[in-house]
Amino acid sequence: MKRFALSRDGIGAMPLILALVVVLAGLLLLYRNWQQEREVTKVEPGMAAWPSGSRTAPPFSLKDTNGNIYSSAQLTGKPVAINFFATWCPPCREEIPGFVEVYNKHKGKGFELIGISLDTDTRESMPGFIMNNKVDYRILFGDLDTARAYGGVAALPTTFFVGKDGEIKNIHIGYIGKDAFDKEVMKLL
Repeated sequence: MKRFALSRDGIGAMPLILALVVVLAGLLLLYRNWQQEREVTKVEPGMAAWPSGSRTAPPFSLKDTNGNIYSSAQLTGKPVAINFFATWCPPCREEIPGFVEVYNKHKGKGFELIGISLDTDTRESMPGFIMNNKVDYRILFGDLDTARAYGGVAALPTTFFVGKDGEIKNIHIGYIGKDAFDKEVMKLL
């Protein structure tokens, strides 16, 4: 019994062992959650699978740059890419020329591209941003509720690829180049 007696500082060995067990248990739980999250999102670099449960794209009704309400119901039966972005985000701005090119290539086939801006302070400058970047696809002003409905968009840009059936087929987190974007759109057509 002398083994578990008080240490020189007055703290017993048993409380130290218990504290160590609690810390290790916490680290184990964090590691298991991290592993599960990695498995959910493992498809290929930049791509993420939709978490278990419904894969149907959540509905939304958002204002466009003219103040008109645009509903996701208008996208029914169409292949769609929904890109969450912000004008202050460098990778978001970098992927726009490729988006414009791919959109123009496939819009005659029914393809729709929707940009959902998560800007808050720069909404007034959006028309200038659209003109300077030659954006000819629809831009909507998003909100936290919409971002949460899409799984809590945690990084910008994030692009959701939605099939004609309204189901989310793929998710790309981060910058997506023109060729990779075109490849994903081709899968939807």
